[in-house]
Amino acid sequence: MLVLMPVVISFLNSCTTECYNTCPIYPVAGKSVARELSGLDEEQYSDTWEWIGRINKLREELDICNKIEKRL
Repeated sequence: MLVLMPVVISFLNSCTTECYNTCPIYPVAGKSVARELSGLDEEQYSDTWEWIGRINKLREELDICNKIEKRL
């Protein structure tokens, strides 16, 4: 086992860090979706509005991710 260690270490030295854009692209809903959602009653569609809130949180996190990716 110890005989293989120098060989393994020599391979590890050749490893480098690559920077890839791993942030997914957030799909924008657009004006037509906003128009449809503006007609929904918040009381009647509370689960939908809660889901939209989570989607908005995802958008915020993706913005942060993209800013970090640009720095690297």
